Amino acid sequence: MSTVDRPRRGVAGLDIGGSYLRVRVEDAITGEPLVTETRSNTGWNDLSPVERARLVHGALRRVTPGGYILAAVGVGARGCDSEALTRELEAAVAAEFGPGVAVRVCNDALLVGLAGGWEHALSVIAGTGAVVGGLTSDGVTVLTDGWGWLLGDHGSAPRIVVDALRLYTAGLDREESDPVFGRFVAGALGVTEDRRLPGAVRRARETLGDLAPGVFECAEAGSPCARQAITDNAWRLAGNVVTALRLGVRADAVVGAGAIMVKQPSFRAAFASGLVAQEVTLPLSVLDTEPVFGAVRLAKLALRNAASCNDEEQLT
Repeated sequence: MSTVDRPRRGVAGLDIGGSYLRVRVEDAITGEPLVTETRSNTGWNDLSPVERARLVHGALRRVTPGGYILAAVGVGARGCDSEALTRELEAAVAAEFGPGVAVRVCNDALLVGLAGGWEHALSVIAGTGAVVGGLTSDGVTVLTDGWGWLLGDHGSAPRIVVDALRLYTAGLDREESDPVFGRFVAGALGVTEDRRLPGAVRRARETLGDLAPGVFECAEAGSPCARQAITDNAWRLAGNVVTALRLGVRADAVVGAGAIMVKQPSFRAAFASGLVAQEVTLPLSVLDTEPVFGAVRLAKLALRNAASCNDEEQLT
């Protein structure tokens, strides 16, 4: 085969959630973007590791341009919530692609720090859900929170709404008035009698997060319940950062993402204050690109590591 005909090498990154799959393929040498695509992925949670690996392989086989072969694949996936689960999926993906392709897999939350340009960072997501994630010096995944809003997810949209409602009802018991939040509750949940609020919340439980922007508007309008819920959640999220660091996460920065973190400056300011108050001195930034770029960076790190291992083998 002539040099002209020889396939070029590409690197691929995948950001895989419970309902979507975002893929990006770049030229391994120049970094030129070749493919960026998002597709639905509603069945991911029900698949075995082998089935997930086949899905990854099939998606990349379909989108990788002609004239290219993949040299490395980086996958940030929902469900990689422990070291064992992560390594299980990584082994399945590596087996699917074969020995010529370097593969690294991580929890999808960890893509945030990588996409922010850091190899060692604490990824903090505050959006539909909330979680803090990072890696120890030994490469072990550490996640704090991410339990869903019924059990945790401090900093998430639904949790902020629920906590504001709890503060509101506690105030009603003490005969303390919060008219700004009361008007919001009446309009958003369609209740004119406060004692009907529990039923309205149960009916709206799947969409409570959609009410979060209204809570922030109430805070700006002077609602003490809304302000307290936002501050409490921001500081609890900052506390989860402290916990992750105590558990040994190696981090040079804190990188935030998610709709609440990105779109709500009052939450971001409260989170930053919480970090300072709890003596976290790492620089804080907010992701201004897509997490899939972190998956591509993960692939490049895998390729670099594979090249380093090959060099060591040749020397011995």
